[in-house]
Amino acid sequence: MDGLSGRLAEAIRGLEASFVIDPAAALRYAAEAEETGRATGDVELELRGQALAADALLRQAETTGDATRILRTVEFRAAEHDLPLLQARAHRLLSRVAANMGDYAGQLDHALRGFELLPATAGPRIRVMHLMALAEALYRTRSIEAAIGRYQEAEQVALAAEDTQFCSYVLNDLAYALFAAGRAEPAETVMNRLLALLEGDGQEPIPPMLDTLARIQLAVGRTQEAVVTAKKLMTCEFDPEYPDAEAEAVLTLAAAYHQAGELAEAQAVLDRARELAESPALARFRANVLREQAELYSTVGDFQGAFRTYKAFHEASEELSSREREAQARIRQAAFETAEARRDAESFREQSLRDPLTGLRNRRYVDARLPSLLTGGTDARPVTVAIVDADHFKAINDNCSHDIGDQVLIVLAGLVGQSVPEQGGEVGGFTARLGGEEFLVVIAGMARDEALARVEALRVAVQNHSWHLLTGDLPVTVSIGVAYGRHPDRYADVLGVADRNLYAAKRAGRNRVRTSAGAAAAVGSAPTSSSRRAGSSPPGEAGRGRQ
Repeated sequence: MDGLSGRLAEAIRGLEASFVIDPAAALRYAAEAEETGRATGDVELELRGQALAADALLRQAETTGDATRILRTVEFRAAEHDLPLLQARAHRLLSRVAANMGDYAGQLDHALRGFELLPATAGPRIRVMHLMALAEALYRTRSIEAAIGRYQEAEQVALAAEDTQFCSYVLNDLAYALFAAGRAEPAETVMNRLLALLEGDGQEPIPPMLDTLARIQLAVGRTQEAVVTAKKLMTCEFDPEYPDAEAEAVLTLAAAYHQAGELAEAQAVLDRARELAESPALARFRANVLREQAELYSTVGDFQGAFRTYKAFHEASEELSSREREAQARIRQAAFETAEARRDAESFREQSLRDPLTGLRNRRYVDARLPSLLTGGTDARPVTVAIVDADHFKAINDNCSHDIGDQVLIVLAGLVGQSVPEQGGEVGGFTARLGGEEFLVVIAGMARDEALARVEALRVAVQNHSWHLLTGDLPVTVSIGVAYGRHPDRYADVLGVADRNLYAAKRAGRNRVRTSAGAAAAVGSAPTSSSRRAGSSPPGEAGRGRQ
Protein backbone atom coordinates (compact mmCIF):
# COMPACT_ATOMS: atom_id res chain seq x y z
CA MET A 1 0.00 0.00 0.00
CA ASP A 2 1.70 3.22 -1.21
CA GLY A 3 0.04 5.55 1.29
CA LEU A 4 0.95 3.49 4.37
CA SER A 5 4.63 3.71 5.20
CA GLY A 6 7.16 4.45 7.91
CA ARG A 7 6.05 5.24 11.45
CA LEU A 8 2.34 5.20 10.62
CA ALA A 9 2.66 1.86 8.81
CA GLU A 10 4.40 0.21 11.74
CA ALA A 11 1.93 1.59 14.28
CA ILE A 12 -1.17 0.56 12.31
CA ARG A 13 0.13 -2.95 11.64
CA GLY A 14 1.07 -3.44 15.27
CA LEU A 15 -2.30 -2.30 16.57
CA GLU A 16 -4.22 -4.43 14.06
CA ALA A 17 -2.37 -7.55 15.22
CA SER A 18 -2.70 -7.02 18.97
CA PHE A 19 -5.30 -8.08 21.53
CA VAL A 20 -4.21 -5.30 23.90
CA ILE A 21 -4.12 -1.68 22.71
CA ASP A 22 -4.20 1.79 24.23
CA PRO A 23 -7.55 3.15 22.96
CA ALA A 24 -6.45 6.80 23.11
CA ALA A 25 -3.25 6.16 21.13
CA ALA A 26 -5.14 3.95 18.68
CA LEU A 27 -7.68 6.72 18.03
CA ARG A 28 -4.86 9.17 17.25
CA TYR A 29 -3.25 6.80 14.73
CA ALA A 30 -6.68 5.96 13.30
CA ALA A 31 -7.48 9.61 12.69
CA GLU A 32 -4.12 10.16 11.02
CA ALA A 33 -4.54 7.12 8.77
CA GLU A 34 -8.09 8.08 7.81
CA GLU A 35 -7.12 11.68 7.06
CA THR A 36 -4.04 10.69 5.06
CA GLY A 37 -5.95 8.05 3.11
CA ARG A 38 -8.75 10.44 2.24
CA ALA A 39 -6.31 13.16 1.18
CA THR A 40 -4.28 10.83 -1.06
CA GLY A 41 -7.18 8.78 -2.42
CA ASP A 42 -5.90 5.66 -0.66
CA VAL A 43 -9.19 3.93 0.20
CA GLU A 44 -7.53 1.02 1.96
CA LEU A 45 -5.58 3.32 4.29
CA GLU A 46 -8.72 5.33 5.01
CA LEU A 47 -10.73 2.22 5.85
CA ARG A 48 -7.96 0.74 7.99
CA GLY A 49 -8.02 3.93 10.00
CA GLN A 50 -11.78 3.67 10.41
CA ALA A 51 -11.62 0.02 11.46
CA LEU A 52 -8.92 0.82 14.03
CA ALA A 53 -11.07 3.66 15.39
CA ALA A 54 -14.00 1.25 15.75
CA ASP A 55 -11.75 -1.24 17.57
CA ALA A 56 -10.69 1.48 20.02
CA LEU A 57 -14.27 2.66 20.56
CA LEU A 58 -15.40 -0.87 21.36
CA ARG A 59 -13.02 -0.80 24.33
CA GLN A 60 -14.71 2.26 25.81
CA ALA A 61 -18.10 2.46 27.54
CA GLU A 62 -21.16 3.84 25.75
CA THR A 63 -19.55 3.96 22.29
CA THR A 64 -20.75 0.66 20.85
CA GLY A 65 -23.32 2.33 18.61
CA ASP A 66 -20.67 4.59 17.04
CA ALA A 67 -18.37 1.61 16.49
CA THR A 68 -21.14 -0.36 14.85
CA ARG A 69 -21.94 2.43 12.39
CA ILE A 70 -18.27 2.68 11.44
CA LEU A 71 -17.87 -1.08 11.00
CA ARG A 72 -20.95 -1.35 8.78
CA THR A 73 -19.47 1.33 6.56
CA VAL A 74 -16.05 -0.35 6.50
CA GLU A 75 -17.53 -3.74 5.64
CA PHE A 76 -19.60 -2.33 2.78
CA ARG A 77 -16.83 -0.22 1.26
CA ALA A 78 -14.23 -2.96 1.68
CA ALA A 79 -16.47 -5.31 -0.30
CA GLU A 80 -17.01 -2.60 -2.92
CA HIS A 81 -13.23 -2.15 -3.35
CA ASP A 82 -12.34 -5.85 -3.09
CA LEU A 83 -10.42 -5.64 0.20
CA PRO A 84 -11.17 -9.04 1.80
CA LEU A 85 -8.76 -8.62 4.73
CA LEU A 86 -10.59 -5.46 5.78
CA GLN A 87 -13.95 -7.16 5.30
CA ALA A 88 -12.76 -9.98 7.53
CA ARG A 89 -11.57 -7.52 10.19
CA ALA A 90 -14.90 -5.69 10.17
CA HIS A 91 -16.82 -8.93 10.66
CA ARG A 92 -14.51 -10.04 13.48
CA LEU A 93 -15.09 -6.76 15.31
CA LEU A 94 -18.83 -6.98 14.66
CA SER A 95 -18.76 -10.43 16.27
CA ARG A 96 -17.40 -8.72 19.38
CA VAL A 97 -20.28 -6.22 19.26
CA ALA A 98 -22.78 -9.07 19.06
CA ALA A 99 -21.10 -10.92 21.96
CA ASN A 100 -21.21 -7.80 24.14
CA MET A 101 -24.93 -7.57 23.48
CA GLY A 102 -25.56 -11.23 24.31
CA ASP A 103 -26.45 -11.99 20.66
CA TYR A 104 -24.44 -15.20 20.37
CA ALA A 105 -26.05 -16.31 17.12
CA GLY A 106 -25.00 -12.98 15.59
CA GLN A 107 -21.54 -13.39 17.11
CA LEU A 108 -21.14 -16.76 15.39
CA ASP A 109 -22.43 -15.43 12.07
CA HIS A 110 -19.93 -12.55 11.98
CA ALA A 111 -17.03 -14.64 13.27
CA LEU A 112 -17.63 -17.28 10.62
CA ARG A 113 -17.99 -14.73 7.81
CA GLY A 114 -14.80 -13.02 8.93
CA PHE A 115 -12.88 -16.29 8.98
CA GLU A 116 -14.17 -17.31 5.55
CA LEU A 117 -13.10 -13.95 4.08
CA LEU A 118 -9.59 -14.12 5.57
CA PRO A 119 -7.01 -14.29 2.75
CA ALA A 120 -4.43 -17.07 2.78
CA THR A 121 -1.72 -14.37 2.92
CA ALA A 122 -2.90 -13.10 6.33
CA GLY A 123 -0.16 -13.15 8.97
CA PRO A 124 -0.13 -15.71 11.79
CA ARG A 125 -1.31 -13.28 14.48
CA ILE A 126 -4.27 -12.13 12.38
CA ARG A 127 -5.15 -15.77 11.68
CA VAL A 128 -4.94 -16.64 15.38
CA MET A 129 -7.23 -13.71 16.25
CA HIS A 130 -9.85 -14.90 13.75
CA LEU A 131 -9.60 -18.52 14.89
CA MET A 132 -10.05 -17.45 18.50
CA ALA A 133 -13.02 -15.25 17.62
CA LEU A 134 -14.63 -18.21 15.85
CA ALA A 135 -13.78 -20.59 18.69
CA GLU A 136 -15.34 -18.26 21.26
CA ALA A 137 -18.50 -17.90 19.17
CA LEU A 138 -18.77 -21.67 18.81
CA TYR A 139 -18.32 -22.06 22.57
CA ARG A 140 -21.04 -19.45 23.23
CA THR A 141 -23.47 -21.37 21.04
CA ARG A 142 -22.58 -24.63 22.84
CA SER A 143 -20.68 -26.19 19.93
CA ILE A 144 -17.98 -27.24 22.37
CA GLU A 145 -16.14 -29.81 20.26
CA ALA A 146 -15.99 -27.45 17.28
CA ALA A 147 -14.71 -24.69 19.56
CA ILE A 148 -11.97 -26.92 20.94
CA GLY A 149 -10.91 -27.77 17.39
CA ARG A 150 -10.55 -24.10 16.47
CA TYR A 151 -8.61 -23.31 19.62
CA GLN A 152 -6.24 -26.20 18.86
CA GLU A 153 -5.81 -24.94 15.30
CA ALA A 154 -5.01 -21.46 16.65
CA GLU A 155 -2.46 -22.99 19.05
CA GLN A 156 -0.70 -24.73 16.16
CA VAL A 157 -0.53 -21.48 14.14
CA ALA A 158 0.96 -19.62 17.13
CA LEU A 159 3.45 -22.41 17.87
CA ALA A 160 4.56 -22.55 14.24
CA ALA A 161 5.19 -18.80 14.40
CA GLU A 162 7.05 -19.27 17.73
CA ASP A 163 4.71 -16.68 19.21
CA THR A 164 4.64 -17.54 22.93
CA GLN A 165 2.43 -14.59 23.83
CA PHE A 166 -0.38 -15.44 21.41
CA CYS A 167 -0.05 -19.15 22.17
CA SER A 168 -0.58 -18.37 25.86
CA TYR A 169 -3.72 -16.38 25.01
CA VAL A 170 -5.08 -19.32 23.04
CA LEU A 171 -4.34 -21.84 25.79
CA ASN A 172 -5.96 -19.62 28.42
CA ASP A 173 -9.17 -19.28 26.43
CA LEU A 174 -9.20 -23.00 25.66
CA ALA A 175 -8.71 -23.87 29.33
CA TYR A 176 -11.52 -21.54 30.37
CA ALA A 177 -13.89 -22.90 27.72
CA LEU A 178 -13.24 -26.47 28.95
CA PHE A 179 -13.73 -25.39 32.57
CA ALA A 180 -16.98 -23.57 31.79
CA ALA A 181 -18.23 -26.62 29.90
CA GLY A 182 -17.74 -28.73 33.03
CA ARG A 183 -14.52 -30.41 31.85
CA ALA A 184 -12.27 -29.40 34.71
CA GLU A 185 -9.61 -32.12 34.35
CA PRO A 186 -8.89 -31.48 30.64
CA ALA A 187 -8.91 -27.76 31.48
CA GLU A 188 -6.24 -28.37 34.14
CA THR A 189 -4.11 -30.24 31.58
CA VAL A 190 -4.29 -27.31 29.17
CA MET A 191 -3.50 -24.83 31.95
CA ASN A 192 -0.42 -26.85 32.92
CA ARG A 193 0.78 -26.61 29.32
CA LEU A 194 0.25 -22.87 29.46
CA LEU A 195 2.25 -22.47 32.67
CA ALA A 196 5.07 -24.64 31.30
CA LEU A 197 5.14 -22.56 28.11
CA LEU A 198 5.42 -19.30 30.06
CA GLU A 199 8.05 -20.69 32.44
CA GLY A 200 10.15 -21.88 29.51
CA ASP A 201 10.03 -18.36 28.06
CA GLY A 202 10.72 -16.65 31.37
CA GLN A 203 7.27 -15.04 31.55
CA GLU A 204 4.67 -14.75 34.30
CA PRO A 205 0.95 -15.44 33.75
CA ILE A 206 -1.13 -12.29 33.34
CA PRO A 207 -4.22 -11.67 35.55
CA PRO A 208 -6.80 -13.37 33.29
CA MET A 209 -4.63 -16.51 33.27
CA LEU A 210 -4.34 -16.51 37.06
CA ASP A 211 -8.11 -16.13 37.32
CA THR A 212 -8.64 -19.09 34.99
CA LEU A 213 -6.09 -21.12 36.96
CA ALA A 214 -7.79 -20.39 40.30
CA ARG A 215 -11.22 -21.32 38.95
CA ILE A 216 -9.88 -24.60 37.59
CA GLN A 217 -8.11 -25.38 40.86
CA LEU A 218 -11.41 -24.88 42.69
CA ALA A 219 -13.20 -27.16 40.23
CA VAL A 220 -10.71 -30.03 40.68
CA GLY A 221 -10.64 -29.72 44.48
CA ARG A 222 -7.26 -28.00 44.88
CA THR A 223 -8.86 -25.48 47.20
CA GLN A 224 -5.81 -24.21 49.12
CA GLU A 225 -3.87 -23.82 45.88
CA ALA A 226 -6.81 -21.82 44.52
CA VAL A 227 -6.69 -19.51 47.55
CA VAL A 228 -2.96 -18.92 47.00
CA THR A 229 -3.50 -18.26 43.28
CA ALA A 230 -6.41 -15.91 43.94
CA LYS A 231 -4.39 -13.96 46.54
CA LYS A 232 -1.55 -13.62 44.01
CA LEU A 233 -4.09 -12.44 41.45
CA MET A 234 -5.22 -9.66 43.78
CA THR A 235 -1.67 -8.26 43.89
CA CYS A 236 -1.62 -7.76 40.12
CA GLU A 237 -2.03 -4.46 38.32
CA PHE A 238 -5.27 -4.64 36.33
CA ASP A 239 -5.67 -3.20 32.85
CA PRO A 240 -8.04 -0.20 33.06
CA GLU A 241 -9.31 -1.14 29.60
CA TYR A 242 -11.07 -4.11 31.20
CA PRO A 243 -13.00 -2.76 34.22
CA ASP A 244 -14.42 -6.18 35.03
CA ALA A 245 -10.98 -7.83 35.45
CA GLU A 246 -10.45 -6.71 39.06
CA ALA A 247 -14.09 -7.42 39.89
CA GLU A 248 -13.86 -10.99 38.61
CA ALA A 249 -10.61 -11.48 40.53
CA VAL A 250 -12.31 -10.39 43.76
CA LEU A 251 -15.18 -12.78 43.12
CA THR A 252 -12.74 -15.63 42.44
CA LEU A 253 -11.00 -14.99 45.77
CA ALA A 254 -14.36 -14.95 47.55
CA ALA A 255 -15.29 -18.28 45.99
CA ALA A 256 -11.91 -19.73 46.99
CA TYR A 257 -12.29 -18.62 50.60
CA HIS A 258 -15.84 -19.97 50.64
CA GLN A 259 -14.80 -23.39 49.35
CA ALA A 260 -11.89 -23.47 51.82
CA GLY A 261 -14.29 -22.88 54.71
CA GLU A 262 -12.80 -19.47 55.54
CA LEU A 263 -16.25 -17.90 55.68
CA ALA A 264 -15.41 -14.62 57.42
CA GLU A 265 -12.72 -13.90 54.84
CA ALA A 266 -15.15 -14.83 52.05
CA GLN A 267 -17.71 -12.36 53.40
CA ALA A 268 -15.13 -9.58 53.69
CA VAL A 269 -14.09 -10.08 50.07
CA LEU A 270 -17.73 -10.18 48.95
CA ASP A 271 -18.27 -6.83 50.67
CA ARG A 272 -15.49 -5.45 48.47
CA ALA A 273 -17.09 -7.10 45.45
CA ARG A 274 -20.38 -5.33 46.16
CA GLU A 275 -18.57 -2.00 46.19
CA LEU A 276 -17.06 -2.72 42.78
CA ALA A 277 -20.43 -3.88 41.48
CA GLU A 278 -21.85 -0.38 41.89
CA SER A 279 -20.22 0.58 38.59
CA PRO A 280 -22.83 0.77 35.77
CA ALA A 281 -20.43 -1.12 33.49
CA LEU A 282 -20.52 -4.19 35.75
CA ALA A 283 -24.17 -5.25 35.59
CA ARG A 284 -23.32 -8.86 34.77
CA PHE A 285 -20.77 -8.98 37.58
CA ARG A 286 -23.35 -7.61 40.03
CA ALA A 287 -25.61 -10.59 39.37
CA ASN A 288 -22.71 -13.00 39.98
CA VAL A 289 -21.93 -11.29 43.30
CA LEU A 290 -25.52 -11.80 44.42
CA ARG A 291 -25.38 -15.48 43.50
CA GLU A 292 -22.14 -16.02 45.45
CA GLN A 293 -23.57 -14.13 48.42
CA ALA A 294 -26.71 -16.28 48.40
CA GLU A 295 -24.59 -19.43 48.43
CA LEU A 296 -22.49 -18.08 51.31
CA TYR A 297 -25.62 -17.23 53.32
CA SER A 298 -26.81 -20.79 52.78
CA THR A 299 -23.49 -22.21 53.99
CA VAL A 300 -23.63 -20.24 57.25
CA GLY A 301 -27.26 -21.26 57.80
CA ASP A 302 -28.90 -17.91 57.04
CA PHE A 303 -31.54 -19.40 54.77
CA GLN A 304 -33.78 -16.34 54.88
CA GLY A 305 -30.88 -14.19 53.70
CA ALA A 306 -30.03 -16.79 51.05
CA PHE A 307 -33.60 -16.78 49.73
CA ARG A 308 -33.77 -12.98 49.69
CA THR A 309 -30.41 -12.64 47.92
CA TYR A 310 -31.11 -15.41 45.42
CA LYS A 311 -34.35 -13.67 44.53
CA ALA A 312 -32.36 -10.46 43.99
CA PHE A 313 -29.95 -12.44 41.80
CA HIS A 314 -32.79 -13.60 39.57
CA GLU A 315 -34.13 -10.06 39.32
CA ALA A 316 -30.68 -8.77 38.40
CA SER A 317 -30.33 -11.50 35.77
CA GLU A 318 -33.69 -10.59 34.25
CA GLU A 319 -32.76 -6.90 34.26
CA LEU A 320 -29.47 -7.73 32.54
CA SER A 321 -31.27 -9.74 29.85
CA SER A 322 -33.65 -6.84 29.32
CA ARG A 323 -30.77 -4.37 29.05
CA GLU A 324 -29.00 -6.62 26.55
CA ARG A 325 -32.13 -6.79 24.41
CA GLU A 326 -32.46 -3.01 24.55
CA ALA A 327 -28.79 -2.64 23.64
CA GLN A 328 -29.25 -4.99 20.68
CA ALA A 329 -32.13 -2.81 19.51
CA ARG A 330 -29.98 0.32 19.81
CA ILE A 331 -27.14 -1.32 17.90
CA ARG A 332 -29.47 -2.40 15.12
CA GLN A 333 -30.89 1.10 14.95
CA ALA A 334 -27.42 2.61 14.83
CA ALA A 335 -26.48 0.32 11.95
CA PHE A 336 -29.74 1.02 10.18
CA GLU A 337 -29.04 4.75 10.21
CA THR A 338 -25.93 4.39 8.05
CA ALA A 339 -26.28 4.62 4.30
CA GLU A 340 -24.88 1.14 3.87
CA ALA A 341 -27.23 -0.38 6.44
CA ARG A 342 -30.21 1.09 4.60
CA ARG A 343 -29.28 -1.19 1.72
CA ASP A 344 -29.96 -4.02 4.19
CA ALA A 345 -33.46 -2.83 5.07
CA GLU A 346 -35.01 -6.13 4.00
CA SER A 347 -32.59 -8.00 6.22
CA PHE A 348 -33.55 -5.82 9.19
CA ARG A 349 -37.22 -6.44 8.51
CA GLU A 350 -36.52 -10.17 8.55
CA GLN A 351 -34.62 -9.83 11.86
CA SER A 352 -37.59 -8.02 13.40
CA LEU A 353 -39.72 -11.10 12.72
CA ARG A 354 -37.28 -13.56 14.31
CA ASP A 355 -36.50 -14.44 17.91
CA PRO A 356 -32.87 -13.40 18.59
CA LEU A 357 -32.10 -16.34 20.88
CA THR A 358 -33.41 -19.28 18.84
CA GLY A 359 -33.65 -17.90 15.30
CA LEU A 360 -37.25 -19.07 15.01
CA ARG A 361 -40.07 -16.75 13.94
CA ASN A 362 -41.41 -14.57 16.74
CA ARG A 363 -44.86 -13.49 17.98
CA ARG A 364 -45.00 -10.60 15.52
CA TYR A 365 -44.62 -13.04 12.65
CA VAL A 366 -47.32 -15.31 14.10
CA ASP A 367 -49.74 -12.39 14.38
CA ALA A 368 -49.15 -11.51 10.72
CA ARG A 369 -48.92 -14.98 9.16
CA LEU A 370 -51.35 -17.27 10.99
CA PRO A 371 -54.53 -15.29 10.19
CA SER A 372 -53.70 -15.39 6.48
CA LEU A 373 -53.21 -19.16 6.61
CA LEU A 374 -56.61 -19.57 8.25
CA THR A 375 -58.59 -17.16 6.10
CA GLY A 376 -56.55 -16.41 3.01
CA GLY A 377 -57.53 -19.26 0.71
CA THR A 378 -60.71 -20.38 -1.00
CA ASP A 379 -59.65 -24.01 -0.90
CA ALA A 380 -59.91 -24.00 2.91
CA ARG A 381 -56.71 -25.98 3.53
CA PRO A 382 -56.68 -27.63 6.96
CA VAL A 383 -54.32 -26.00 9.45
CA THR A 384 -52.90 -27.77 12.51
CA VAL A 385 -51.81 -25.45 15.32
CA ALA A 386 -49.77 -26.81 18.24
CA ILE A 387 -48.54 -24.85 21.26
CA VAL A 388 -45.44 -26.52 22.71
CA ASP A 389 -44.38 -25.67 26.27
CA ALA A 390 -41.32 -26.96 28.15
CA ASP A 391 -42.19 -28.76 31.39
CA HIS A 392 -40.73 -27.59 34.71
CA PHE A 393 -38.54 -25.06 32.92
CA LYS A 394 -38.10 -22.93 36.03
CA ALA A 395 -36.32 -25.87 37.67
CA ILE A 396 -33.75 -25.83 34.86
CA ASN A 397 -33.10 -22.09 35.31
CA ASP A 398 -32.96 -22.40 39.09
CA ASN A 399 -30.75 -25.50 39.27
CA CYS A 400 -28.58 -25.13 36.17
CA SER A 401 -28.50 -21.33 35.48
CA HIS A 402 -30.21 -19.07 33.01
CA ASP A 403 -27.38 -19.59 30.51
CA ILE A 404 -28.10 -23.33 30.48
CA GLY A 405 -31.80 -22.53 30.23
CA ASP A 406 -31.08 -20.49 27.10
CA GLN A 407 -29.09 -23.37 25.60
CA VAL A 408 -31.99 -25.75 26.30
CA LEU A 409 -34.31 -23.35 24.47
CA ILE A 410 -31.92 -23.23 21.50
CA VAL A 411 -31.86 -27.03 21.25
CA LEU A 412 -35.64 -27.19 21.70
CA ALA A 413 -36.03 -24.70 18.88
CA GLY A 414 -34.02 -26.98 16.59
CA LEU A 415 -36.23 -29.95 17.44
CA VAL A 416 -39.38 -27.87 17.01
CA GLY A 417 -38.17 -26.65 13.61
CA GLN A 418 -37.91 -30.23 12.35
CA SER A 419 -41.61 -30.85 12.97
CA VAL A 420 -42.79 -28.81 9.96
CA PRO A 421 -42.33 -30.48 6.56
CA GLU A 422 -40.32 -28.88 3.81
CA GLN A 423 -42.32 -26.29 1.90
CA GLY A 424 -43.71 -27.62 -1.33
CA GLY A 425 -46.98 -28.31 -3.10
CA GLU A 426 -50.00 -27.97 -0.87
CA VAL A 427 -48.14 -28.59 2.38
CA GLY A 428 -46.35 -25.91 4.37
CA GLY A 429 -46.34 -24.04 7.64
CA PHE A 430 -43.90 -22.51 10.08
CA THR A 431 -42.55 -22.67 13.64
CA ALA A 432 -42.13 -19.82 16.11
CA ARG A 433 -41.15 -18.96 19.64
CA LEU A 434 -44.09 -17.26 21.34
CA GLY A 435 -42.02 -16.21 24.35
CA GLY A 436 -40.43 -17.73 27.43
CA GLU A 437 -40.32 -21.51 26.99
CA GLU A 438 -43.35 -21.63 24.69
CA PHE A 439 -43.22 -22.46 20.97
CA LEU A 440 -45.74 -22.73 18.14
CA VAL A 441 -45.94 -25.29 15.34
CA VAL A 442 -48.25 -24.57 12.40
CA ILE A 443 -48.74 -27.20 9.66
CA ALA A 444 -50.94 -26.30 6.70
CA GLY A 445 -52.38 -28.60 4.05
CA MET A 446 -51.68 -31.89 5.84
CA ALA A 447 -54.29 -34.42 6.92
CA ARG A 448 -55.16 -34.25 10.59
CA ASP A 449 -53.82 -37.69 11.56
CA GLU A 450 -50.54 -37.15 9.73
CA ALA A 451 -50.05 -33.71 11.30
CA LEU A 452 -50.83 -35.09 14.75
CA ALA A 453 -48.27 -37.86 14.18
CA ARG A 454 -45.66 -35.19 13.48
CA VAL A 455 -46.55 -33.38 16.69
CA GLU A 456 -46.32 -36.61 18.70
CA ALA A 457 -42.96 -37.35 17.04
CA LEU A 458 -41.75 -33.96 18.27
CA ARG A 459 -42.75 -34.80 21.84
CA VAL A 460 -40.87 -38.11 21.64
CA ALA A 461 -37.82 -36.46 20.07
CA VAL A 462 -37.60 -34.00 22.98
CA GLN A 463 -38.08 -36.76 25.55
CA ASN A 464 -35.37 -38.94 23.97
CA HIS A 465 -32.83 -36.19 23.32
CA SER A 466 -29.52 -36.47 25.21
CA TRP A 467 -30.02 -33.58 27.62
CA HIS A 468 -27.59 -34.74 30.30
CA LEU A 469 -24.70 -32.70 28.89
CA LEU A 470 -26.72 -29.56 29.57
CA THR A 471 -29.04 -30.36 32.48
CA GLY A 472 -27.43 -33.33 34.20
CA ASP A 473 -30.09 -35.45 35.87
CA LEU A 474 -32.91 -33.00 35.12
CA PRO A 475 -35.13 -34.34 32.29
CA VAL A 476 -36.45 -32.06 29.56
CA THR A 477 -39.91 -32.80 28.19
CA VAL A 478 -42.72 -30.80 26.58
CA SER A 479 -46.48 -30.63 26.85
CA ILE A 480 -48.38 -29.85 23.65
CA GLY A 481 -51.87 -28.56 23.00
CA VAL A 482 -53.27 -29.01 19.48
CA ALA A 483 -56.11 -27.33 17.58
CA TYR A 484 -57.34 -27.53 13.99
CA GLY A 485 -58.45 -24.56 11.89
CA ARG A 486 -60.23 -24.08 8.59
CA HIS A 487 -61.44 -21.05 6.72
CA PRO A 488 -63.04 -18.93 8.16
CA ASP A 489 -61.96 -19.81 11.74
CA ARG A 490 -60.73 -16.83 13.76
CA TYR A 491 -57.05 -16.71 14.62
CA ALA A 492 -57.61 -16.05 18.35
CA ASP A 493 -60.20 -18.84 18.59
CA VAL A 494 -57.83 -21.44 17.15
CA LEU A 495 -54.99 -20.37 19.46
CA GLY A 496 -57.42 -20.39 22.36
CA VAL A 497 -58.35 -24.03 21.73
CA ALA A 498 -54.68 -25.02 21.47
CA ASP A 499 -53.97 -23.09 24.66
CA ARG A 500 -56.72 -24.85 26.61
CA ASN A 501 -55.52 -28.21 25.36
CA LEU A 502 -52.02 -27.33 26.49
CA TYR A 503 -53.30 -26.67 29.99
CA ALA A 504 -55.11 -30.00 29.88
CA ALA A 505 -51.84 -31.73 28.98
CA LYS A 506 -50.12 -30.00 31.91
CA ARG A 507 -52.83 -31.03 34.36
CA ALA A 508 -52.82 -34.60 33.10
CA GLY A 509 -49.18 -35.05 34.07
CA ARG A 510 -47.14 -33.24 31.36
CA ASN A 511 -45.00 -34.81 28.60
CA ARG A 512 -48.06 -35.49 26.45
CA VAL A 513 -50.10 -34.18 23.54
CA ARG A 514 -53.71 -33.04 23.93
CA THR A 515 -56.26 -32.37 21.22
CA SER A 516 -59.86 -31.24 21.51
CA ALA A 517 -60.87 -34.88 21.05
CA GLY A 518 -58.61 -35.98 23.90
CA ALA A 519 -55.07 -37.28 24.03
CA ALA A 520 -52.82 -38.21 21.15
CA ALA A 521 -51.81 -41.82 20.76
CA ALA A 522 -51.17 -43.62 24.05
CA VAL A 523 -50.76 -40.59 26.28
CA GLY A 524 -53.96 -40.70 28.38
CA SER A 525 -56.84 -38.24 28.63
CA ALA A 526 -57.89 -35.21 30.66
CA PRO A 527 -60.43 -32.36 30.70
CA THR A 528 -59.78 -29.49 28.33
CA SER A 529 -61.28 -26.49 30.11
CA SER A 530 -59.19 -23.48 31.06
CA SER A 531 -59.95 -19.98 32.23
CA ARG A 532 -57.07 -18.30 30.36
CA ARG A 533 -57.89 -16.75 26.99
CA ALA A 534 -55.54 -16.91 24.02
CA GLY A 535 -53.52 -13.76 23.70
CA SER A 536 -53.92 -12.77 27.35
CA SER A 537 -50.15 -12.91 27.93
CA PRO A 538 -48.27 -9.83 26.73
CA PRO A 539 -45.74 -10.38 23.92
CA GLY A 540 -42.64 -12.13 25.23
CA GLU A 541 -44.37 -13.44 28.35
CA ALA A 542 -46.26 -16.42 26.95
CA GLY A 543 -45.61 -19.68 28.73
CA ARG A 544 -44.62 -18.30 32.13
CA GLY A 545 -46.18 -19.96 35.13
CA ARG A 546 -47.22 -23.18 33.39
CA GLN A 547 -44.23 -25.26 34.37
